[in-house]
Amino acid sequence: MKTVKLFAMVMMCAAIVFSGCGLKKMVKKQSQVTYSVNPDPMEAHGGKITMEIKGNYPKKYFSKKANLTIVPEVKAENGTTVKLNPIYLKGEKATGEGTTISYKNGGSFSSTQTVDYQPAFAVCTLNGNATATQGSKDATFDEIYFGEGTIATSERLATNPKLGYKKDLTDGSNYVLSDHEYTGQVISTATGMIYYELNKDNLDLNLALNKKDENKQALNGLAEFTGKYPEIVSVDIVGWASPEGELNRNQELSSNRSKTAQKWFENEYDKYVKKVAKEQKVKAADIKKDIKYNTDDKGEDWDGFLEAVAASNIKDKDQILNVIRSQADRDQKQQQIRNMIAIYNEIDDILPGLRRAIIKVNCTDAKTDAQIAKYASENPDSLTLSELLYSASLTEDLNKKAAIYEQAIKLYPDDYRAYNDLACVKASQGDYDAARELLDKANSLSPNNGIVLNNIGVLCLSQKNYDGARIAFAASEKAGFNQSYNMGILDMKEGNYSSAASKMSNAKCDYNVALNQILNKNYSDAKSTLNCISNKTAADYYLLAIVGARTNDANEVYTNLKSACKMDAKYKVEASKDAEFKKFKDNAEFQNAIK
Repeated sequence: MKTVKLFAMVMMCAAIVFSGCGLKKMVKKQSQVTYSVNPDPMEAHGGKITMEIKGNYPKKYFSKKANLTIVPEVKAENGTTVKLNPIYLKGEKATGEGTTISYKNGGSFSSTQTVDYQPAFAVCTLNGNATATQGSKDATFDEIYFGEGTIATSERLATNPKLGYKKDLTDGSNYVLSDHEYTGQVISTATGMIYYELNKDNLDLNLALNKKDENKQALNGLAEFTGKYPEIVSVDIVGWASPEGELNRNQELSSNRSKTAQKWFENEYDKYVKKVAKEQKVKAADIKKDIKYNTDDKGEDWDGFLEAVAASNIKDKDQILNVIRSQADRDQKQQQIRNMIAIYNEIDDILPGLRRAIIKVNCTDAKTDAQIAKYASENPDSLTLSELLYSASLTEDLNKKAAIYEQAIKLYPDDYRAYNDLACVKASQGDYDAARELLDKANSLSPNNGIVLNNIGVLCLSQKNYDGARIAFAASEKAGFNQSYNMGILDMKEGNYSSAASKMSNAKCDYNVALNQILNKNYSDAKSTLNCISNKTAADYYLLAIVGARTNDANEVYTNLKSACKMDAKYKVEASKDAEFKKFKDNAEFQNAIK
């Protein structure tokens, strides 16, 4: 009996000793275990970091009855720490959950883990805390190092919306102003002609053509025509000569005829203004309008001559035209005209109508841009809604735009456009709450409006409300607004780079397209896309540096980083911490590029 008890005690002690020895051995030889993470550095995609943690245990290391727990954790430079799911391992005779590791042959494990990306994780380490138990014994191991750093290039999406009208905006996530529907000035014209004698440029209203009733009425009605409109846009005067005589003289004649015609119109307009001023009992200077004169001298009117012949009743006009057109130079053409005059009296009747000055008066009843801008500031209720909305396009000052749209809302509260446009301005200024309230109002006044829904989507995108953005963009697209680009942006945010590439295929020379090409590992295409951007920003150069790093082109890294840092100093800090440049950071040229 004593022998049995003694044997039991010995076996119990042996078990305790061997148990303790197994854990001690694992602790003592822990340096023989290898750990890694894939990818290394880790990468963020779709707002997540997904990594594969691996461990490899040598032969005769893992105690048969031991249970080992590893708790991985991502620890940021600023101290932010997130624990991942525990990894459970066990010896071949141990109970409980976990991957079995053979004592005799060793073994390995692989654990896929996911954590939400945080900006702080761009500079981080992935560590593990391991503890083991065997029977009543336990052991703690040194902190395990798996890897460090997170490539967060996927987070470099550019979502800085521009503000403008749909027709002026290229592909992108933009705040779109509504159509102001202002058509601008509608020009009304009146035309008259003054005719001249052969080889003369003085005014003679007693010439037969000048005395013809239709010509006389058209000419005399020009000044009165200006009184029908609040604005004279311009008076265009063109002098012509008939195509016979010496070239330089004809050029001089056409020039002098346009000057003579201008002086005539100026005198006629002054007489008209004085007459109206007398009738209205006001000063002539108070009602006289500024006039912009555009004068031109066209020289010989060969086209007019040929057209007149073609429209005439001359029996042989086709033959005449063919003869004149077939001549090699001007002198020969003139000689043929002289020959034709001797044969056809009708040609001599055509030429006087070519010696003329054409006076074209252009007027409008619309306000000029300067007037509209002034009224918008001083007397907005004198403008129509379209004019008021248009006036906002005449300034780049967001505060002035906002003031105009606020007046439009006050004067025209039932039209969605001013609410939409003011929302765009507020959003551009960062006042997202006010912008959303205004957009909701615009949406209530004009439901299912593609522009309004687009702006709601862009606002959601700016606020990182990606679900809301997708709903709004889908509704906007249903309303007829092309949202392929914005849907591509959302696919990129979710890590669906192939889908994004398809949706953004029409955008050229675009930062986000290049970024997506990098994330799709299409580095050659990304480089081409970035290089075709005409006015590169610091962000464009930074992406080119990333392409250089991924293609192991050190010169591309250093050259483009230097440009990026020169344009925007923030990239000095970013590059020094960016895991994309991990293998370049100790190089003197890299340090010089970001200094």
